[in-house]
Amino acid sequence: MILLTGPQLLDRILEAVDESGWQALILDSQKPYWLRLYRSDDKGFDVRIYIWNCTHGGGDARSEDEYRVQITGVVPRAESGITTLLLGWHSGYEVFVGFDIRKHEGQKTSSPSIQVKEETLQNAHQNAFAIYHRQSREIAVAFRPEFLVEYALNAAALHLTGQAATDMSLLNNLSDLTHDQIAAVKSKDRQIILSQIFRKYRAADFQKRVLGAYRHRCAICGVQLELIDAAHIIPVAAHGSTDETKNGIALCKLHHTAFDRNLLSFDERYKVEVSDSEVARLTAVNHSAGLKEFKETLRTTIILPSDRRDYPLPQYITESRKIRNWLA
Repeated sequence: MILLTGPQLLDRILEAVDESGWQALILDSQKPYWLRLYRSDDKGFDVRIYIWNCTHGGGDARSEDEYRVQITGVVPRAESGITTLLLGWHSGYEVFVGFDIRKHEGQKTSSPSIQVKEETLQNAHQNAFAIYHRQSREIAVAFRPEFLVEYALNAAALHLTGQAATDMSLLNNLSDLTHDQIAAVKSKDRQIILSQIFRKYRAADFQKRVLGAYRHRCAICGVQLELIDAAHIIPVAAHGSTDETKNGIALCKLHHTAFDRNLLSFDERYKVEVSDSEVARLTAVNHSAGLKEFKETLRTTIILPSDRRDYPLPQYITESRKIRNWLA
């Protein structure tokens, strides 16, 4: 297992923020790292992060299935008004594990450590989230990197014990979680948190499958450059939309926007089309500059996945063009 240095751990956090669909400004690069997390033009929120490697350590005296985060160098303290996280990173399972910083403020021993079972790390790697009830009555939460911001936003609630912990344990089975199970949770606040994380899980799973199918290339122009989105062919908000790979297409930021705004589309034979009616509208309001260059980047037909089972389904394309009110 690779142990990361402090700067490498900060880089891993920044990568996880990006995987979460957010951006980060570094306000302090010394532990505890101080970041401002934001999306688009929103101001976002500040977060302080204490993080160390999660390792087995302890030699033969430690149980084989027990891993730990050893706190060294700084003493964890929760800061008033700022979300403060206490994390471990396991590079083998590629997951974070979070602990309730309120339980570990001002650790007095020279090198305190916090334990977690290997099964928790493994479950998070496989299932995105894993809730672990420690013997100290503390709740540990392990999660994949793309859920870092969701964890930060909801850390206080995720570490609650009692009925709250029972409710949040639904996150252990995100792949099988249903809306009915979420609706059965009596706390409305916890319903909201579960729904947010469940939606993020579905979106992240869809993105991973679609981008993998298209080899992280825009199906319209072929660009990669980590500027690619997984777009639904039948929009998510529409009745009958699914998260099947064949209801998805990989598009760069420009062509994703153009697709959503009906400037371009593709037909049931996968031929790329530009809307003459939309071009006429743009021309009428003097917003058609760059149209020639835009058209020159387009392929005649979309790039298709290597696996025919992932091809966009023709009936989904037909339904999408109807719902989107496509006008050629």
